[in-house]
Amino acid sequence: KQPRIGGEVVPHQDSTFLYTDPPSVIGIWLALEDATVENGCLWGWRKSHRSKEVERRMMLNGESGEIYFDKDPVPHSLDEYEPIEAKAGTLVIFHGQFYHMSYENKSSKSRHAYTFHVVEGSEGYEWAQDNWLRRKDGFPFEPLA
Repeated sequence: KQPRIGGEVVPHQDSTFLYTDPPSVIGIWLALEDATVENGCLWGWRKSHRSKEVERRMMLNGESGEIYFDKDPVPHSLDEYEPIEAKAGTLVIFHGQFYHMSYENKSSKSRHAYTFHVVEGSEGYEWAQDNWLRRKDGFPFEPLA
């Protein structure tokens, strides 16, 4: 996040955007700089992955090409969220159903991070055909190992 202009990220579950059946996405977030409340660190809802299903999904209509959410956002109290401050070099790994967010960066310090996601690709896990993110036929996602 850039200083003074880095925007907020609204509360969400990563499984909303990267859905498999059964759900398997894992978020991996690496702090490249110190992440503090002042510069827009992550915030998380403790143990939300234990009791929350995937509450909504971002989907693609294969015929029209329209990207849409299958449901309206589920309102949650921001009182449930706690800051996840992290020193540069800290790796944060979280479950796809874990609710997280961040506020905008109003400070004079940047808060850069590297984020990526992995999903299970072995037998028994299916990448949903109506996911908004798709590869063309004949071009599957590449495995990490």
